Amino acid sequence: MKTTPRSSTEHPRRFIEVEGSINLRDFGGYKTRHGQTVREGLLFRCGTMNDIPDHAFDAFAELDIGVICDLRSHEEAETSPTPEGGPFACRVHIPIWPGSSTQFQETASKEQRAPSPEQFAEFMASITREIARDHVQDYKKLMRELVSTDKGFLLHCSAGKDRTGFGAAIILTLLGVDHDTVMHDYLVTNESGDLFERMRSRMIQNLKDQGITGKIDDEIVKVMSGVRAEYLLGAFEEIDTHYGGMSGYLEEVGISAADQKHLTERLLA
Repeated sequence: MKTTPRSSTEHPRRFIEVEGSINLRDFGGYKTRHGQTVREGLLFRCGTMNDIPDHAFDAFAELDIGVICDLRSHEEAETSPTPEGGPFACRVHIPIWPGSSTQFQETASKEQRAPSPEQFAEFMASITREIARDHVQDYKKLMRELVSTDKGFLLHCSAGKDRTGFGAAIILTLLGVDHDTVMHDYLVTNESGDLFERMRSRMIQNLKDQGITGKIDDEIVKVMSGVRAEYLLGAFEEIDTHYGGMSGYLEEVGISAADQKHLTERLLA
């Protein structure tokens, strides 16, 4: 298993090469406002893991993960099941499926054509806002798992960028990482070379399933396989509007002062 630096020395980010994984990386290593550092080797994020072959299980096991929080919907998890047993036995399913996703798919199917890149970008912005606004109980479950484990923690969804990206942003924020650095980590998804091709194949199949044929616009794939700063900014705006800011949101997801103290002691150096 290798780790590959993908960004500046100020923000050393590493994609982790486990065969079959997608957008897998350690999101430790960042400095906090108070001069501490988020420990590496404890916080991980990725996309779907159904393509990890048996012979790569040992490489994944080296990460020493104590809990895997799978944020995919029931349908996603059934279609692309996580490997069973071994290092994946610690999987906890916390299904998140924004309602706007269903509406968007129904509209595309009704119109019998693929939406434009601009429509896809608007859709991505809307679901990220919805994730922040309407899924507090789901992220509360995720936070309980984070607090409870004494080993590595991994959260993931299908692409490892929207539901996962928001969750990672909340975790880094509660650890005291500044806004610009949190945004940097969120945008590192755009450096994931394998995500574009995986997303393209998935989109072609999804459109076929909806009876839509034709060529996929690579600009659309680029939008769907990436993230934009305005997505996360919109999510934070929802937090400000509905929860009075990050401290109010953290209270809503069940993070007490004792929890925060425990997490900073365990996850910061």
